[in-house]
Amino acid sequence: MSSQSFLLISCAADKNVEAAKELKKIYGVKEAVPVYGTYDCIAKMENLEPKQVRSLVSSTIRPLRQINSVLVLQEDNPPYHRDQN
Repeated sequence: MSSQSFLLISCAADKNVEAAKELKKIYGVKEAVPVYGTYDCIAKMENLEPKQVRSLVSSTIRPLRQINSVLVLQEDNPPYHRDQN
């Protein structure tokens, strides 16, 4: 089942804007935004199986020279639903 994944990315010094531009070119990455805080960039991936996300992060995203580390947050499927009692 496809889902959303969010990537919290730590970049090399002053490379978050460049990293966001590179991430936007990668299949499955719908958004990439440079940010200020604990992480330097956040990215959103959609319509990929968890296995595809793991593969892309390992083979394509982590090797980018601007990126030091990636924390992947995957949507929990199926989504939680409250009982309507």
